[in-house]
Amino acid sequence: MPRRRRLSEIERSTIAQDRRNGVSAASLAAHYDVSLKTIYNVVNHWGERQTANGSRSRVVGIRVSDDDLRRFDAALSRRGIAHRSDAMRRLMLAAEGVFLPDDEMCDELRSLGAALNRVGNNVNQIARRLNEAKVRGERLSYPASSHRDVRALAGLVFDLADQVQEMSRARRSLLDLEISSALAGLAGRDENGAE
Repeated sequence: MPRRRRLSEIERSTIAQDRRNGVSAASLAAHYDVSLKTIYNVVNHWGERQTANGSRSRVVGIRVSDDDLRRFDAALSRRGIAHRSDAMRRLMLAAEGVFLPDDEMCDELRSLGAALNRVGNNVNQIARRLNEAKVRGERLSYPASSHRDVRALAGLVFDLADQVQEMSRARRSLLDLEISSALAGLAGRDENGAE
């Protein structure tokens, strides 16, 4: 049985690329003077080899609006990052830390929920007293204690609003730090990925 020649590394790479581009296995076998089985083996092993070497074989596509893309590009530009793909890859790798539920935020929201329940109870009590007086035909009185209650209620609502805004600012700052950390090292790379 005649022995076929051994393919070089460049030939193997070219065969794998040509097959991906739709060149038939039979024409490649004829061109390189190897068997059809050799072509299939080269293509199969080249794919396994590329994956084992950490090559990126998956493509992820998303649809975004022009505004979304403009804002994303602006955020990358502020950080000196030139390539969307590098940024998206880093964000995907950092997703474990960035997209975890925030236990501290959940605890704060539970606390705010309890405070809002207290506000709701106070409002119901005020409304009930005013309705009872109206049903009895009494003149609606508004004593100083009710006035103090309403003022305290308003103060509580404003405090809650301030707490929510502060939580939002703190969480945004934390996420910005986590994202900046995930994107670290991408700034200043040229088109070829070199720094």
